Amino acid sequence: MKEVTMCCTTCPSGCALKVMIDNNEVVSVEGNNCPRGEKFAHKEWINPERMLTSTVYAVINGKELLIPVKSKEPIPRKIMTEAMEEIQEIEVTAPVKMGDVIKENLAGSGVELVACTHVARFAAVPIRF
Repeated sequence: MKEVTMCCTTCPSGCALKVMIDNNEVVSVEGNNCPRGEKFAHKEWINPERMLTSTVYAVINGKELLIPVKSKEPIPRKIMTEAMEEIQEIEVTAPVKMGDVIKENLAGSGVELVACTHVARFAAVPIRF
């Protein structure tokens, strides 16, 4: 049996979890101040997920821009590199609205990549609202 420490990220408390692992399975979780900590430890040990944030390339009115994007939901950490490689190949055209789907099924995860800002058709820079 081995002990692993984790910092729970499900709420602002950031509990320091002491997780006991046996045969690659979570046996016990200590240090959580709420039930979400135990669920977090199990998920983090089996298949850790993270939100992915990045930028995609756009040429609008002869200006080169980077448009901020993010995964709509967390994706498995093990496919982050593959997802980033896919994102590097994307070029968008304006107009783009915040929340527009830039790519469906990012790296086979079933999660959409969405825009994080508005860009008008003739904008020289992203428009902030």
